[in-house]
Amino acid sequence: MHPGLQNVANRAALYANLKQTLFGEVLEEQLGEHQIDGDMSAGTLRFVGAERSLTARIHLIGSVAPGPRSMLWGWAHPQGGSGVAAKVKELGEKYGITDLTTAELPFEPGEDVGETVAALAHLVGYVGVEATRLSPYYTADVGGGTRAVFVLEGIEVPEPALMQVASRLGYVLSAGNITDHRSTVLGLAEHRPGFTATEDGNAIRISDETGHVEFTFDDQRRITNASMKLKGADQGQEH
Repeated sequence: MHPGLQNVANRAALYANLKQTLFGEVLEEQLGEHQIDGDMSAGTLRFVGAERSLTARIHLIGSVAPGPRSMLWGWAHPQGGSGVAAKVKELGEKYGITDLTTAELPFEPGEDVGETVAALAHLVGYVGVEATRLSPYYTADVGGGTRAVFVLEGIEVPEPALMQVASRLGYVLSAGNITDHRSTVLGLAEHRPGFTATEDGNAIRISDETGHVEFTFDDQRRITNASMKLKGADQGQEH
C-alpha cells in the first residue's frame, strides 16, 4: 500500500466511519428499503424509497479498477476534475505527499482482487473526507468490478456524539485499515465541530460539553484503552 495515501486516510478514518454509520441510520429512518439511482452527467446520486427520495450532489474522488490494478484520482479522471476533487491534489502539494499528486497509483491485487479493490476504495473515501472536509462518502460498483468513490453534499447527516465514539471504536479498529490510531483520534477532533483534543504523554482526551473520552496509546501509537466520562455521571465506561 502507498504510505502517503494511508497516512492521510488514517487522519480522517475514525470520523469518516462514524459519519458512515450515521448516514446509514438517516437512510433507514427516512427511506426504509431503498434503491440508488446515479447520474454522473448531472453529478447526482438519488436514494429512492417507497414514498420519498433523498438527492445528494456527488464529487468523484477516485476510481479503483481491477483490470489495470490501479487507482485513478478524481482530479485526473475524464469525468472528474471538479474543484472539490482538486482538493486532494492541493493537499498533496501543500504537504509534499506524492501519492496525492500522482494521477494514477498501482496496487497489488492480493489473494482476492475484489476485496483489495473494496478496501482501497474505503481508503480513498477517507482521503476524500480529509481533503475536502465533506462527508459522508459513497463507493459504487460502476461495472467490471471497478469502484468509484464520491463525497456527498446535500443530505443532512448529524455529527457523531461522544457516546457513539466510544461504542463504535472497537468495530472501526477491527477493520484493520487504520495504521496510526493516535493520528486518527487527533483527526476526529479536527473534523468534528465542538470536539477538542488535549495531549498528555501517552494519552489524548477528546472533550465536548457533555464529557470526554480518554485514549491511551502504546509506543507504536496503537490504542490500549479508551475510557468515557459524561458530565453528571458517577461512573465512566472503559473499552
